[in-house]
Amino acid sequence: MPQSSKTRPKTRSKGEGKSLSDYLDQIRGNPAEFQTVTRTVNPMDFDVTAVLKHLDNRGEYPTVQFDNPLNMHGEPSEFPIVANLWATRERCAEAVGLPRSKAGSELGSLFSRYVDRKIKPVVVGSDRAPVHANVLQGEKADMWMLPAVHHFEMDLGGVLTMGLVAHPPGEDFYNVTFVKTFPESGHRGGLTIHSTHMSRITRLWANRGERFPVINVLGHHPAFWLGTLNTTPWGDNEYATAGAFLQEPVRLAPSVTWGKDFLVPADAEIIIEGEIAPGNRTIVDPFGEISGQYQPQQLAPVMEVTAITYRDGALFQDVFSGHREHMLMASVPREGTIYNHVQQKVGNVIAVHLPYSGCGRFTAYISIKNSFEGHAKQVALQAIAHVHNLHVVVVVDEDIDVFNEEQVLWAANTYVDPDRDIDLIKNVRAPSDPRGIGSSRVIFDATRPTHIPFPTRLRVPPNAMARVKLEEWLDQPGKGK
Repeated sequence: MPQSSKTRPKTRSKGEGKSLSDYLDQIRGNPAEFQTVTRTVNPMDFDVTAVLKHLDNRGEYPTVQFDNPLNMHGEPSEFPIVANLWATRERCAEAVGLPRSKAGSELGSLFSRYVDRKIKPVVVGSDRAPVHANVLQGEKADMWMLPAVHHFEMDLGGVLTMGLVAHPPGEDFYNVTFVKTFPESGHRGGLTIHSTHMSRITRLWANRGERFPVINVLGHHPAFWLGTLNTTPWGDNEYATAGAFLQEPVRLAPSVTWGKDFLVPADAEIIIEGEIAPGNRTIVDPFGEISGQYQPQQLAPVMEVTAITYRDGALFQDVFSGHREHMLMASVPREGTIYNHVQQKVGNVIAVHLPYSGCGRFTAYISIKNSFEGHAKQVALQAIAHVHNLHVVVVVDEDIDVFNEEQVLWAANTYVDPDRDIDLIKNVRAPSDPRGIGSSRVIFDATRPTHIPFPTRLRVPPNAMARVKLEEWLDQPGKGK
């Protein structure tokens, strides 16, 4: 197995961009946010996910670094595994420069503003790209040297869970999408592609009958990923969107295989370069997906590896699928996207939240300043039209905190007249529907009725709440939740 004799520099060199390690340095030393496993672990024997699941069962969601994993050959790997990075909204907030206290509606608001900002990437030479410190080609470019994680008992096998990058023929914009890569051997792997834009890119190349380049990026600063997870229009360069969330240009370098014809993130941890040949298919899945259920087997495109590059002291990033990390990395960017769309189409939107109970994807809670009869229904319809996998939308008044599910359910139980305020929309196309034909959507108008006299919501006077300070009144006030 190739080994790098060099360790990662403790500080960034002048001109380098933000990296995964830069972010981890912010949370190291706080056991609630960062834990380390130093003993040898076998990711292919569920060691990694067993640790993460035990923590999840205890209601603890730290980022975990596994310092001594085995690779897919069963040999010691030089790449520590980092997982559970996005498992709290507070860490997502910190990643994009917000204080932890702004992890609620303020985080969604930032995404709604930043998604339309672009910071043009800059191109640097390979000599200024940390990810090109180590280059493997030919037979040495072996995916099985990586500590791929076998997540769940019925999964097909070890899987790479991070991002795939590609661009359409004749275009210079890049799409970045989370794709599962199943290494069949060291030199080829099946790709489970779900996203609309990456599927379109694959079809465009297939229609030309041409092989086309792709890369797997196995680690970068969390803000890079949160930027690319936004729903952007076809033609947007997602390297530029990522730059907005990093608050600096993404540095790109010529790839090893295709040179300037395909640019790669210079500050990534590990990159696999490969090509997809038209018509080349293999079996992928099952795999435990975001819904907490297995994705069934299917035929999928094959990536043939041409090169693997990695920085000194590289980290291998993995997503704990079907759990809070997976849900949050999906939900936080979509909250901003839904807010922007509905605000533009209808207006008077206060906040949007995609809760854990809906897997961060299938349910939306939206608060509005209710301005007219039918306002809530218009808001919900626009949200469903914009995000194809929303199943349930609950619209509440502005005095309901959508990040407090207890308040949302209180509104649904006290304000909703099932006959008047619940709408069922049938036969809507849904990727999660195993029949492949369509499913239904449910809208709850949980706003306070305006067409009839209705009781006023009780409250303690605000001046009394401001005057009474618990730390001054209680002998043992505690810290609260």
